[in-house]
Amino acid sequence: MNRKILSTDLDGTIIFDGRVREADLAAMRRWREAGHLLVMNTGRSVDALHSALDASGLEFDYALLYSGAVITDGDYEVLHVTAMPDGVPAGVVEIVDGAPGVTVFTTTLGTDYQVYDTIGSSTELLTIFTPGTTADVEGLSVIGVPVRVADGPLFERIRTDVEERWGGAVIGFRNQDFYDLVPAGVSKGLGLTELVAELTAPGGPYEGESIETWTVGDSWNDIPMHEVADHPIAMASAPADVVDVCEVTTPSVAAVVDWVLAAEADPDHADSWRDDDGVMTWPSRPGELA
Repeated sequence: MNRKILSTDLDGTIIFDGRVREADLAAMRRWREAGHLLVMNTGRSVDALHSALDASGLEFDYALLYSGAVITDGDYEVLHVTAMPDGVPAGVVEIVDGAPGVTVFTTTLGTDYQVYDTIGSSTELLTIFTPGTTADVEGLSVIGVPVRVADGPLFERIRTDVEERWGGAVIGFRNQDFYDLVPAGVSKGLGLTELVAELTAPGGPYEGESIETWTVGDSWNDIPMHEVADHPIAMASAPADVVDVCEVTTPSVAAVVDWVLAAEADPDHADSWRDDDGVMTWPSRPGELA
């Protein structure tokens, strides 16, 4: 069979108002029942992924977490970890100290911490955290430092100061109102590439197979995974920068799954959604997929 991976972002892609949409949930189950692989590709941590998915009962095959710094299997068993240099949480707090509208989180493999806050409110993007200080994370293996920023211009200041302090050792990805700091050399795209390589390598579960990659996401931190995908798809709500690197936009993950599975059953179905130049078009509503 022509095995496929669906690599999907979470927040703003399958999770809205803190829940996985029922149509998307059912579609992702159909995807796996068809023999394809489902990959969660997110800036969330292990704890935050549990928090997001446990109530839905969604089963997946692999997860790329912390913007690709950690790979787990479908049982949350860690397969690969890339940690940050020492001292990053304390350094980030120094950068933003005194600025209004900022919350600094620190994510480890075991616990998520909130180490600085001038917003005073929670967020659906990081629902599980332990209040603390940078002293609480000293000596721990830190995977990511998500920074929630209410003031747009502060993004650039944080980016510049991070580059000056840590050079090429730490990089950031903007995700809605977050700036996710992770170890250099990781991204959602690199994580997806590494996962496919391991799955198809000698001794891997799909040794010698060719796996076709489909990605769905809505924000800037999804661009790296879209750039390496065979078929990158942006949510209709995505910024123009994200849409520009994708083949098409979609109203939902369910629409993507239904279209791909229908095309497998009837190859002419895929051609029916191409224009005269061979470019795929996308129906404006999931109901038009039939």
